[in-house]
Amino acid sequence: MFYSMRMLLEKEIQSCRLCRYVDKPFLKSSAYCWLPERVRVLAIGESPPPGKKESSLYNLKVFDRLRLSLSLILGVETGRVLGTLKEAGVFFTASIKCRPPDRKSLMGMRRNCVPKLADEIRLLAPRRIVAMGRFASSSVCEILKLAPPPSLHEISAIRSRGVEIFFTPHPNYVFRFARTLAPQLSEILLGP
Repeated sequence: MFYSMRMLLEKEIQSCRLCRYVDKPFLKSSAYCWLPERVRVLAIGESPPPGKKESSLYNLKVFDRLRLSLSLILGVETGRVLGTLKEAGVFFTASIKCRPPDRKSLMGMRRNCVPKLADEIRLLAPRRIVAMGRFASSSVCEILKLAPPPSLHEISAIRSRGVEIFFTPHPNYVFRFARTLAPQLSEILLGP
């Protein structure tokens, strides 16, 4: 069951041709091999960095700003971020699965990826969803038919369909401008 779910998620990304994209980092870096057997928390970020780049959370061969930000938030070395998340039952996905060619493409790609994220939420059935940033929050609100959060400069929470849903600033924003939110965000990701 676990292996077939992983294959299904990978196949859905592999077969998608809705957008113009640079590459598919979730496939290139085998992101779904970091999928915990039971996903307790689904953390949703924005997109892989736009443009012709190699960086992505799951590409451990190159520096990645998101991995650096998560290391600050979680209080672990950058090389331990993915292992720490997996051990805690957390999978970090993105509202946009493919690497956008540029920033102008983000909104259209987000809209096209909503069904993929909805399938991911349905298949993984997390107890908690953490939407991190504007695009992640927009996608989660669209999927679950929720009103948008009042602000993404702070953390807000609601319960919907038996799932805890948190809306937070993007980890890179926390790293640069709101480090006081890091302990609370760490507790949301790793706590009970």
